[in-house]
Amino acid sequence: MIMKYPSETDKNRKLWKYFFPVTETKVQTEDMSNNFLDTNDYKAIVREDSSKLISIQKKSYKLVSNLEVIEPVLSQLNNLTTDWIIDESHSFVEDGRMRLQVTFPELTLNDGRSDIALSLFIHNSYDGSEGVRMFWGAIRGICSNGMVFGEVLAKFYARHTSGIVVDNLVEQVEATYEQIPVIKQRIDILQNLEPTEQLKDQITKQLGRGIADYIEEQETPANQWKLYNYLTYYISHLVQQRMRAQYQMKVSRLFEL
Repeated sequence: MIMKYPSETDKNRKLWKYFFPVTETKVQTEDMSNNFLDTNDYKAIVREDSSKLISIQKKSYKLVSNLEVIEPVLSQLNNLTTDWIIDESHSFVEDGRMRLQVTFPELTLNDGRSDIALSLFIHNSYDGSEGVRMFWGAIRGICSNGMVFGEVLAKFYARHTSGIVVDNLVEQVEATYEQIPVIKQRIDILQNLEPTEQLKDQITKQLGRGIADYIEEQETPANQWKLYNYLTYYISHLVQQRMRAQYQMKVSRLFEL
């Protein structure tokens, strides 16, 4: 696979570790006579720089490199009039999958405590765990709490687009920022709701006993927004980076945010 690398800039220097070359190779099986035969049902995904096997996939699997995902996003972001940064607080890359966080420090909302900047989370994998995905969320500046606004923005995108499309990412950033009042409205509602026993039970059931025990050790949350921030703090500081996305999405659904 021939890979065209982006130009060397301060922002791109943080991305080189994502751009290791990958390729597809044939998979062989051994028959009863100990002969090795090519199979057309599967293919191997391999790192070209180390020849390391990443995964075995069905022949229908479409390999999309991290470079092919990230480079068009960067190209679109460079057309923005607002600043953006590669945010490593909730980014990670492994052989099998990656998550890249892009934060827009000038596009913020305020919950009465501090500014919360919008972030775009970009996902890809070579191990079949997930496809190319993008989610909108946010990052609280004072403590790097990561949030995903999967529920409230999903309703908006269902009405207006089929999701986040790289070709019109500039318009998507602008449209998402215009939805901040909707996000703020949901936060206001959470700030006026008491945590229910049913919600606490769902936290234990969906997020695990460890997170539930952590919540019990904290000062009793005055409202659901406070409880939400306990959870995002735990996820952002005590959960491994590669596991954070799934927890953030679960919390997004639990609090309809």
